[in-house]
Amino acid sequence: MKMKQVVKSLFLILLISFTVLYVSQALGYYEYSSYRSNSLTEEAKERFEEDIKSGKNIKASDYIKKENDYNNNLSKTGLFISATIDDVFSNVMAFVFNEINKTVNS
Repeated sequence: MKMKQVVKSLFLILLISFTVLYVSQALGYYEYSSYRSNSLTEEAKERFEEDIKSGKNIKASDYIKKENDYNNNLSKTGLFISATIDDVFSNVMAFVFNEINKTVNS
């Protein structure tokens, strides 16, 4: 009985983790954070324009705000598991629907 509860709990945790990671990817969170890190703030634009007017040497890295990288082994493992679950789920669903299609069309 206890093993059944452990398996159910583990499955529920994996399902919730997959759902959260999938939704964040689908909503474009990572693309937005990448865009945000590469875009200039208004203050940086003003400093850039002033530096051009004064004839200073310009490096793009002086104007782009650096963000911390919070990726670690746990998040990479979570993304790998999420992608694996997605692949397996897609393959299983394709198989099921192909079999249903064969049965209906036979």
